[in-house]
Amino acid sequence: MESAVYKSMIAANQLLEKQSIISNNLANISTTGFKEKFIFAIQNQNVKNLYNNYNKITKEYHNLSSGTLNHTKRNLDVFVKNDGWLTVKDLNGQEAYTKNGHLKVNSNRKLTIQENEVVGNNCNIEIPNNITLKILSNGTITSTIKKNKNIIENKIGALKLVRLPSQDLVQKENGLFYIRKNNDLLNKYSHTINHDNEIRIQSGMLEESNVNASQNMIEMISNARQFEMQMKMISMCDQNAEYANHLININN
Repeated sequence: MESAVYKSMIAANQLLEKQSIISNNLANISTTGFKEKFIFAIQNQNVKNLYNNYNKITKEYHNLSSGTLNHTKRNLDVFVKNDGWLTVKDLNGQEAYTKNGHLKVNSNRKLTIQENEVVGNNCNIEIPNNITLKILSNGTITSTIKKNKNIIENKIGALKLVRLPSQDLVQKENGLFYIRKNNDLLNKYSHTINHDNEIRIQSGMLEESNVNASQNMIEMISNARQFEMQMKMISMCDQNAEYANHLININN
């Protein structure tokens, strides 16, 4: 009986964890570049204890397929094609990666994404005042100035575009993605990923969230029903234990 209760408790905890992931997916259904997350519970074969034998290892995965494209026609909105990623520095100065291509210029004339500074390809990107920006398909940033009826175009810098191994991605609470430590692609001196010259972007559009709302809602309802079943199982075991104790007391 204790084994049945233990199994039901483990299952209920896993269902609560799944519900938390699904709730986060639905909450970010309108977040630019958001990637749907889900978890799998894998049986832990290394533990032989009677109770711990039912423990499962939880692994987190992300759906990295592209979301729908929103044509904004804004010069500082970019869509990173295929498996490419934009590089930023988080608030702690650590390099991180995102699919959110909604770039802004802050008060210090730096390009940012959600207040995180955009990292340049071997350059420090600083945006001059009173210019028109243009971002080319290879990530090069140029400025256009009209002077004496002539249009002057200058290179300001270039975005650092990277290709990441999906199996080694970790997403933190800030919504940014990071590479697991000891990955072979990490530069052993700077602990960062090198720029990939083959990655291409398209300006004037944004990639929306790839969350499938209907599928997540169905899974949420299914998980809720399964959770109810586990709670009923625990309740039934408690009732059976009470009946058994009552019979023992009568016999005594």
